Amino acid sequence: MPTTAVDAARGLAGALEHSLEAMPQAARGDGERALRRLQDVVVPRLEDAQAPLLVVVGGSTGAGKSTLVNSLLDRDVSRSGTLRPTTRRPVLVCSLQARAWFMSDRVLPRLAKHEGGQGTSLDAVTIVVDDMMWPSIGILDAPDIDSVEEGNRRLASELLDSADLWIFVTTAARYADAVAWRHLEEAARRGLRVAIVLNRVPAGVQEEIRADLSSLAQRRGLGEVPIIVIAEQELTRGRLPFEAIAPAGAFLRGIGDDAHERAAIVRSSLAGAVASALEEAFRALDESRLALSAVTSAREGIDHLVASCARDVASSSSDDVLRGEVSARISEVLGSWDMTRTLARVLGSVRERIMGAVRGSAAPEEQVRRDLTGGLAQRLSDQYHRAWTEALRLAEPVARIGGFETLLDAQVCMERARRTAQAWTSEVTQIVRGQAESSRVTGRLLAGGINVVTVSLMVSVFAMTGGVTGVEVGVAGASAALSQTILESYFGERTVRSLTVQAREALESLAASSLAEVVAPIAAGLDRSQERERIEALASALDKAREVLT
Repeated sequence: MPTTAVDAARGLAGALEHSLEAMPQAARGDGERALRRLQDVVVPRLEDAQAPLLVVVGGSTGAGKSTLVNSLLDRDVSRSGTLRPTTRRPVLVCSLQARAWFMSDRVLPRLAKHEGGQGTSLDAVTIVVDDMMWPSIGILDAPDIDSVEEGNRRLASELLDSADLWIFVTTAARYADAVAWRHLEEAARRGLRVAIVLNRVPAGVQEEIRADLSSLAQRRGLGEVPIIVIAEQELTRGRLPFEAIAPAGAFLRGIGDDAHERAAIVRSSLAGAVASALEEAFRALDESRLALSAVTSAREGIDHLVASCARDVASSSSDDVLRGEVSARISEVLGSWDMTRTLARVLGSVRERIMGAVRGSAAPEEQVRRDLTGGLAQRLSDQYHRAWTEALRLAEPVARIGGFETLLDAQVCMERARRTAQAWTSEVTQIVRGQAESSRVTGRLLAGGINVVTVSLMVSVFAMTGGVTGVEVGVAGASAALSQTILESYFGERTVRSLTVQAREALESLAASSLAEVVAPIAAGLDRSQERERIEALASALDKAREVLT
């Protein structure tokens, strides 16, 4: 079933509303404004092109908007006076026939509607029914566009965005104000019909000021805009005399009585609202995608960081693990291992273990294993801190991470690192056992001491890239050579290379998993999967709306 214009506009409005929270702050203004245009102008007009026009009377502070409205109706429907801001709640005047339309949610849907009375709340509009009004239009007295209150300024802009026709009220002293012309230029870009009421013009300069204002309107893109001049004069009971407002009344009567003119106004307003809504929605989409791309880059940066730290743990540990006393103990343990005297070694190993148990000390190879595990744990802990600091730096520009501590708890880090190092030591032991079973040397290996072979494989992993220098080269180099000799005596040279690579890959994998767990809270703060779904749904609705509405 083909998509209708109404369906496309509703679909885009729904997608915008659903995606607003997924947008970055920089995009949300455009998204909200596009949504307002769709809800306030596009959808209602597509549903009912014959509905009454919304004529918004707007302008600067003290220009006489409410006085003009009251004078046109010859009754006080909107408060006027010297206190600023005067118009605190918008007042909409309509006929009894148009009342149902303007009271409905299809007009200014974000504002509550109250019939009669005055109020100060900005989240509502007062509806006044007047028998003198034409059924085909409603006139809304809006707050000041340059009000001292931010809420009034915001609401005035929103109401002007919702207008089918804007009557801009200004004075001889203020018609060139920059704030007013920003709104008028926006109206021109939208194709919104505008009429200007030039109020309080001193006698003798009416034509001069009209000509200057007309020239200014031409230069600013408004074209041949109607300009209604009201001379400066005394008010009677707060209202202008009939002859002063007669041209403005005639202008409105011409629109109210001419269906063709109203249809032209609706077409122009609708086309401008559609174009503006699509433009703003596409800007919001582009900003949102840019923000999501930055978050994705940060998330990928953390993934690369984890992988880099894990590689450092697996490939650079020789700098730390095989230095000083540890290297000396490794050389002593491995150097005293005589593979040609297996039985003597077995008996000696048993005797050493019994004596160690009596004295409460570990066997030499077990102590070396602990030394290696401890050195690896320290290396891991250092990488945890590095990964955390770098992850915070990557995430900070694109996510709210104020709740995270800059530094990790050192004790918690070391405990995690020890568990990971011990897990790798156990995995190395399993690698050795598995290879022994497949090589049918299980009995000989167990008899000879699996701890020594495990230590030898660990040393081979740490010595793969060599990172030591100076005097320690001799010690660490001896450790590496001895570990290689012991491993080759069991498994052969080619198998030892394979085992070393396997053990190193296991270390890198465990380190990566452990590091990923450390930075997981930061990475979770960069999860934008739901936001991405909403933004892509907006993109789809935008493409469909552009195809159908333009």
